[in-house]
Formats: sequence, structure tokens, C-alpha cells
Amino acid sequence: EHVTAFEKTHFETDEAFQSGSSLKYREYQDRLRCVTLRKQGYSKVDIAKILGQPEKFVAKWHQKEEKELPKPDGLHAYLTGSMGDTTVEAGKAADAVTDVAARWRDVEVFRKFHADPAIYDEVTTRATWDTTAARGREFTTGAQYVKYNKEGKMRLQSNVVSRYQQGLSPALDKCLQKLFAMYGIEGRTAGIGLNWYRDGTADAPAHRHDCWTALFSFGSERILTIDKKPLLLLDGDLVIFGTQTHGVPLMPEVSDGRISVPVFFYPNHLQMRKQWKTLTDDTILKSRELVAMEKDKGLATDADAALWSEHA
Repeated sequence: EHVTAFEKTHFETDEAFQSGSSLKYREYQDRLRCVTLRKQGYSKVDIAKILGQPEKFVAKWHQKEEKELPKPDGLHAYLTGSMGDTTVEAGKAADAVTDVAARWRDVEVFRKFHADPAIYDEVTTRATWDTTAARGREFTTGAQYVKYNKEGKMRLQSNVVSRYQQGLSPALDKCLQKLFAMYGIEGRTAGIGLNWYRDGTADAPAHRHDCWTALFSFGSERILTIDKKPLLLLDGDLVIFGTQTHGVPLMPEVSDGRISVPVFFYPNHLQMRKQWKTLTDDTILKSRELVAMEKDKGLATDADAALWSEHA
């Protein structure tokens, strides 16, 4: 039995944190950070202070390009290439940043971003739900493959899934419009999914996507693991992360249902400047700078109609 205890502060405020990558992964990410921060205008001394690394470490890597950086053993080969190489590139805007450095970003959590009980009820009763095969990714190319059990039968996911389209849930429409306007991802979404966990016996094995994810959670409290680090999501919470592995473990004691709404998108250069917030920001409140820079229109404009047409 695995028991995870969460302090009260886990739920009180918005936060940003680094995911729990292994030591080798973190060193590789620091090499990428050296290159990216140098391109953003940081000096070698500043980069060393930001990363908490010796200047000798920074000097070794910061003048290189991302593709020149040696990858650690065990890192999936496709993670050293551009995002979108292994997925449909819908929503990849002209200003999208998809190089290898874009794969990693700090995790941002926005508590009670949009809490509306109508969302869970509307989505669960109106969506068309499907049971899908459990899938994995090939180590080198990232291509997906179907998983089978010992008896040779195709393994099925214990949750059910669907795709979201505008109008299915008016309450969720408002929530998504708020996200699009505040975070500036108009025109760069690669799809909006729906996942329904009817109770704690439904789970999602650890997996990763080839783009960034803004994920909403509605309904019962459930744990989301990001690079094996547990995060307890409450009704109405929003979490944003990169291509990190993530999953939903079993919680048999949970009797109520929960839906997640993942919005897949590719970042632009402005969003990339916020990808390592825990290192370059003094406070989570600085994430609101992004809001101020991107928010130049209301939530319900003519642009929204064009935006929704791209999600069909």
C-alpha cells in the first residue's frame, strides 16, 4: 500500500515546481537551460547563479547548440528531437517553438482556476465515451504501439475518453475561453481531450505527449503524477506542463468520478521565457506578466469563433 500525505499548503495557493526527473535527466535539462538562457541574454555568471551550477559547468555548455548536447543513458531518443515529430502537427502556429529545449518546462498549478459544478455534469452526460487500447511509445522514434497482456489479449484503458467540441458544455466553453485569452494559446492548440475516471479504480498509466499540456480537473480529487512526483488536483484546478511523463494512479477508496480536460498546444517564444519559472521568477505572481502581455481582447470576441473552428 502506498500512502501520500499532503500538507495544507499544498492546496492553498498557485505554485510552480520542478518535476521529479532523475539526476541524469536534471543534468541534461541544466545543459539545455545553459543554452536557452544564453540565447535569452543571460550572462555566464547569471546562468550559474540561476542554475546553482559552477561557472565551469556553464562555460562547458552554454555556447553549444541543443543538438550538440550529449544525452544521458536511458533518455528516449525521440526526446532529443523537435516536438511534433511524432504527432499530428495540428495547431502548430508559425511562431511555435518546437526545438528540443521546448520539451521541458516547470510545472505550474493554478488552484480553482475555474470551479463550476455544471462542467462535470454536462460533460459526463453529453459526451460520447469510448474505451481505448493501452498504448506505449517506441524508444527511438516515439511511435505508439498497442499493449497486450500475457494471454495475448489487447489491454484496455480503465478510464474512458472522448474529444471535446464547442457547444458540448456551455460551462466548459467559458472555462476554455478564459484559458485561451489568459494564456495566449489561440491558434496553437493540437486538440482538446476528455478523460473520465468513473471512480478510483480507473487509472491512466504514465505516458507523455509530444507537445505542452494545459490540464483541467473537475469532480473528485485525484492524484496526478508528473515525472513520478504526486500532485493532488482539486475540482477546478489547472496544471500546465511540458512533455514530462504523467499519469493517474489507482485510488480505490475514491467512489466519485472525475474528468480531466487536457488542452494540447505548442508554445511561442514569449511562453518559452516562462518555461523555467522556479529558476528565473522571484514569485509565482510573475506569471501574470504573461497574462498582461497576451491579453489584449475580451473573452468573447469574433476571434473565438475562428479559434473554435480549429478544435473540431
